Amino acid sequence: MTTAQAPPQPAAKPLASDEVLRIARQDAERVYKNLELFQIIIVLESDGWHVEYTLAKPFVVGGGPHYLIDPITGAILSKKYYQ
Repeated sequence: MTTAQAPPQPAAKPLASDEVLRIARQDAERVYKNLELFQIIIVLESDGWHVEYTLAKPFVVGGGPHYLIDPITGAILSKKYYQ
């Protein structure tokens, strides 16, 4: 008797940056309301997507949210708000 083996499943592909930005924006808008003052930096690293909202104008007091987002599920793993 022989047993059939299932072919190996391909590794899940990370979410596209546009989708990650949508996830971060939706959360950030609930807290900050207006995000027009921020520049966005997004980087895919080994631990997930890093999304940082930084103030566009230097020397302005405050800051924006910083996120770590799971690259496969889109779950927010960590978030920090700087206001």
